[in-house]
Amino acid sequence: MKLDLDCVELRYASLRISNAVRHGRLVEAIRRDGQQSPALVIAGDADNFVLIDGYARYKVLREIGVDTLLAFELAVSEDEALILAHRLESKRRRTALEEAWLIIALIDQHGLPRNEVATRLGRSRSWISRRIALVRDLPQTVQDAVKAGFVPSHAAGTFLVPLSRVNKSHCAELVKNLGRRSTSSRQVERLYRGYKESDDEGRERIVEQPRLFLQASAAAEPKPLVDKGDPSAPLLNDLEAICGISRRARRRIHDGLLRELDADRRAKVSRQATISELVSQSLFEILRLPAEGK
Repeated sequence: MKLDLDCVELRYASLRISNAVRHGRLVEAIRRDGQQSPALVIAGDADNFVLIDGYARYKVLREIGVDTLLAFELAVSEDEALILAHRLESKRRRTALEEAWLIIALIDQHGLPRNEVATRLGRSRSWISRRIALVRDLPQTVQDAVKAGFVPSHAAGTFLVPLSRVNKSHCAELVKNLGRRSTSSRQVERLYRGYKESDDEGRERIVEQPRLFLQASAAAEPKPLVDKGDPSAPLLNDLEAICGISRRARRRIHDGLLRELDADRRAKVSRQATISELVSQSLFEILRLPAEGK
């Protein structure tokens, strides 16, 4: 069926994250081929329909001046439609924050108990609780920045949630001072690491001027040890990447991100990460010697 865009209610737009890159690709695709896959809707009040899935397509159609939406009407309740849309997703799975927003909508707006949400989503009750905590611990302004695409969802869950648990006002202020500009996951991680390693005065400076901190830390990064033209450069880069991944794995273990594992498994993972780092670092140093001796 085709629906006039003015008859479509955007009740659940706040459950999804905007992404400029994906949006640009979708604009090109719909301009070239038209809307290929139908959105999912349910009957709303009067002659309106509630959009369940297809918000990116709706936005593109509005933008390029198309006034109708190709849609498929689901003959189920609103909460069942939301759950069905989640289960049918295949091209792009929701991020952890998007899943959390969906869960909270099902609980707060539709009155579903947590255990029923867990059953209908095919998840455990502890998974539901972790997703809810992810949102409850983040200031609303930070969530808004994630929804707008200024802060990557993964970075928010990995770095801003623990920062917020330490100092919620600092977390909100830092994101506010980043401004309405896209920030990469690596930059968010750098801010979080810098914050953790600083004293009170240093933390205040990072929160007040996060972009300045990022500029300073980027300038302080060591220059590549090997020229791009060197035939050993690809291998050295791979080894350096392995070192970085191993260090990050050990930091995550240290930060308690594997606290659900038993002590023996956690120790084994930690040993593997350490061995991987030592081996790759040793190979890196051995292969670098000839280049330095030239």
